[in-house]
Amino acid sequence: MSGTILPVPTVPTAQAPKLMPTTAGSAAATADKFESMAIAAFLKPIFATMGKADAPFGGGSVEKHFQPFLIDAIAKSMEARGGLGLKPMIESALATPKAASSSAPPKLTMHATTPTGTTP
Repeated sequence: MSGTILPVPTVPTAQAPKLMPTTAGSAAATADKFESMAIAAFLKPIFATMGKADAPFGGGSVEKHFQPFLIDAIAKSMEARGGLGLKPMIESALATPKAASSSAPPKLTMHATTPTGTTP
């Protein structure tokens, strides 16, 4: 083994991802993907508490490895049949002009309450 140090190869930098879709079709596709992810997030705890994979006629340890694929497939199927109704809200949020999104954020106000729930 020689004592020479080889140069580290450079990796081309990736372009920054586009945060907002540019067309109505891509807004709809983005809304579909987001709704599928939201449904999958709701399904994960259900599958985590359902029976054991080690039970008779269960899938064993392999079932645990393929469960995320099953959850994603069920979520996509539910989304294709109407989902949770999030798509219109997501599309409208993505379609808002940048001028409205760059305006000052709304001010938040906090109200102190007493332990009984009434304001002082």
